[in-house]
Amino acid sequence: MVKKISRLTKYAGDTMKTKKISDFFIRFGAWQLRYRRPILICVLLITAAGFLGLPRLVVANNTDGWFEDREELKRNSDLYEEKFGNEDGVMILIEAEDVFDPEVLRMIRELGGELLERVPCARDIYSLTDLSIAFGDEEGIEIINPFEGGVPDDPADLAAKKEYILSRESLVNTLVSGDCRETWLILRLNNYEAANKSGEMLLVGKAAQEVLAEARWQNPKYTLKPTGMAYTETEEDQVVARETSIRVIGGFIVVFICLIVFTRSLRGIIVPVLATLGGIGTVLGFEGHLGIYADSNLITLPVLLSMALAIGYAIHLINTFKTRFRESGRRKEALIKAVGETGWPILFTAVTTIASLLSFLAAGIVPLRWLGVTCAFTVFAVYLYVVFLIPPLFSFGKDRTDRKTAVPAYGRASAEDSAASGGEGTSRADAWFRRFGVRVLKAKVPLLIICFIFIAAFIPGLFRMSVNMEYFSTMGMKIPYIQRLNQIMKTQIGSLYSYVVMINYDGLDAFMEPERMKNLDRLVEKFGSLELTKVTGGKGRVSSVTETIKEMNRVFNGDDPAYYRIPDTREELAELILFCDPDSIYERMDEDFSTAVLQVEILNWDGNKIVGDMDRAKAMAGELFPDGKCSIIGMVADFAAMNNKIVYGELKSFSGSFIIILILLSLVFASFSTGLIGMIPNIAPVIILGGIMGYTGTPLDMLTMTIMPMVLGIAVDDTIHFITRIRVELEKTGSYHQAVLNSFQALGKTLGMTTVILCAMFAVYTVSPIAMLSRMGFYSIIGLGSALLSDYILTPLLILALKPFGKGLPGENKKRQTA
Repeated sequence: MVKKISRLTKYAGDTMKTKKISDFFIRFGAWQLRYRRPILICVLLITAAGFLGLPRLVVANNTDGWFEDREELKRNSDLYEEKFGNEDGVMILIEAEDVFDPEVLRMIRELGGELLERVPCARDIYSLTDLSIAFGDEEGIEIINPFEGGVPDDPADLAAKKEYILSRESLVNTLVSGDCRETWLILRLNNYEAANKSGEMLLVGKAAQEVLAEARWQNPKYTLKPTGMAYTETEEDQVVARETSIRVIGGFIVVFICLIVFTRSLRGIIVPVLATLGGIGTVLGFEGHLGIYADSNLITLPVLLSMALAIGYAIHLINTFKTRFRESGRRKEALIKAVGETGWPILFTAVTTIASLLSFLAAGIVPLRWLGVTCAFTVFAVYLYVVFLIPPLFSFGKDRTDRKTAVPAYGRASAEDSAASGGEGTSRADAWFRRFGVRVLKAKVPLLIICFIFIAAFIPGLFRMSVNMEYFSTMGMKIPYIQRLNQIMKTQIGSLYSYVVMINYDGLDAFMEPERMKNLDRLVEKFGSLELTKVTGGKGRVSSVTETIKEMNRVFNGDDPAYYRIPDTREELAELILFCDPDSIYERMDEDFSTAVLQVEILNWDGNKIVGDMDRAKAMAGELFPDGKCSIIGMVADFAAMNNKIVYGELKSFSGSFIIILILLSLVFASFSTGLIGMIPNIAPVIILGGIMGYTGTPLDMLTMTIMPMVLGIAVDDTIHFITRIRVELEKTGSYHQAVLNSFQALGKTLGMTTVILCAMFAVYTVSPIAMLSRMGFYSIIGLGSALLSDYILTPLLILALKPFGKGLPGENKKRQTA
């Protein structure tokens, strides 16, 4: 008897707590209706203030400061730029039957002049018609440009120049291929302004695009294939911006159509759209006011999240209002009841989603920090828009006098179930979901076994997941400029990426020692043997100052190829350097002779292999220069560092999301077991996602690594609504069985509607030619779909089996046995 009284007291206490929360939101709903016009005016003013900042928003793919702890990388990069200038440039691979054809040479000379004149930050041109090489004869040695006076008309003169250029080992299979079918035109650049590197890079790329787009460069005798970081980054920004716009607009259209089908209400369509536009527009607008840069690669995610949550929040509130409106026919009363019922679950889902998104701050990757903060504020803004727009907007209108009656439940259910399945305001869909709940509960044991076996089957796939920032795989081969870059990579002298190894000494004239210069030459050979180093004509594509010095040594000794080597004495070395073209020397060695750099061109972008190659390169340099400082710089080095960061960033972000949500669930429901029950249905889709990615070999990249935390943040919303509703119904009925069935009836349709709409929106992304967007759409659909099934099956069955809110009212089990 004492136990029964204790349990009754506990239920009474829980009911009082729930009633207090509900009463608060009922008063809040009444306050909203009382001041609906001032509220709408305030919303309009805040929105206008935010939208005024949108023209100031800078959207860029700014890789500077990707990592919070990249001080060493930045110091090395700044030292390189101080000593050697801008590492970036615009490169054009020229293909022809013979690149020494007079028409081709004249085009190279003219195109180089145009680029030099019209592209910002242009420094000089390096090409067949703009190069300095050593030439020696009886009269002495001089540095000449073979085509300084123009392209000769005399075939014999041209043939002589061609022969001499092809006799230079430092040029063959570097500047020009051995078969004379390929050559480079390279526009070298001055340093970008430190405050606006990304902006100036885009200006360079756009200016080069304008030059190359002119019809005069179209000729059947040759083809031009541009590349270089400035050029390709500009193309990437243009493609990503265009594709993002198409997918976002397409997503809006799909959402709009789905809302028409599901809500059949003009206001039910307008509010989610206004909440989406208002939430994302206001947040990005205030970022514009504050001078915060938006990341072009990730900006689609806040937009998607705002649409997803605006739909979820709005549909929960609108469907509850419709149910209560069908019951009473009184509009304002139905709105106040709807706010009272959904106010707390919607607020709690917003809080958990915000907390989950803020876990991106732990990733240590600056764009992900921007993403986490922006998404968190977007969720908060969307929540406010939904909460402050729906009650005031839906309050305008007439009451109903023709209340709809319930659709009776049918199917094989107990008498108790059938008795509780109706009630005023019940729609056919609500009744169908109640019957679905009956079937789930009847097959609870087999369903739980099947679910856990199915989920366990994906666990081995988690251990096969990999991280690889492979550029072509990330962007996809359906994009024209990626196809062109792939073609360049497959040519004899073409390459897309390179990294720089810099060896630095504190003292002056360190590299005036012949032994150190010979070690530098040995390092060139060693780097040529690395796995990803491109090899042309048996020669590794590694550039250093030693090539220029060896070329001059050969010219000094009657152009004898045997002297294509580093001299043995300091005096000889100093004399050779004195006669060399200063630009050729100081491009790879500083004026103090204390720092030398080697540029290593690579076959393709494979993040994992690049990390291995660069580690081996540093070890090789350390062996030959034990008293010097070796560092690796360039975009490739940044991407390689990102490859490792993504692994730990993903783990930190997801672990943070999991722990934060678990803590919040446990605190709110005053039960750690309830928190765990709430997490299991949300961990299941993450395991399934990771397993599929592992089994299919889909690597984590900058975008796919955000899918799991995003799915977790969205999916937990439905779980919270379901658990909260079950608890409310349990307090009303005292029966877990009835509480679960009533929750299916009340929420089943809403959960299904929100997931279908979100999956339809993400389906727009699956047809994108950008592989990372397509994968994001595909895996988001899998994650959200599996999350819905988990909520329909695992959540109610776990609650029924574990009874986290107590064992129910006395006599419940006997009632179920006799029913």
